[in-house]
Amino acid sequence: MYVPLNVDKHWISMCVNFVSRSIEVFDCEGLKHTKSVDPFAVLIPRIIKAVHSSNNSKLKVKQYIMSVRISLFSCSVSYVPMPLLNKSSSDCGVYALKHIECHLLGLDFSLVNDSNIREARQKIAYDQWEAANDHVLISRMAQFTPPKKITNPVVELE
Repeated sequence: MYVPLNVDKHWISMCVNFVSRSIEVFDCEGLKHTKSVDPFAVLIPRIIKAVHSSNNSKLKVKQYIMSVRISLFSCSVSYVPMPLLNKSSSDCGVYALKHIECHLLGLDFSLVNDSNIREARQKIAYDQWEAANDHVLISRMAQFTPPKKITNPVVELE
């Protein structure tokens, strides 16, 4: 699961891997954001429990949750090393999105740097404008109806 996260007016991105119980953090300024990232590490067992609760299958998560409890309800968090970027201090959101894209596609993070971030920002803006004017997308959005089934948002942990 890829997550862009705003931390004190600064954007970072994360890759949450439920299988390996790990979180990779991508920050163009190379800082650590423990207070903002650690809650995600605690959230993983709760998400697993919620999925299990809403699905009456034979999925066994008790052992998973117990192993996470042993490690203080957390998973491993690692900060991906990268050079200090974002010297203009205004493109951290673009960096966050581009780091997600690089990670997803298996590309080297060095492809995203201060010399090409302006063009990346313009491309993202154009892609959003193009999507906002796409008649097929507009039609599909107009026909969307939210699911009628409402589940209980509270999940009890064992």
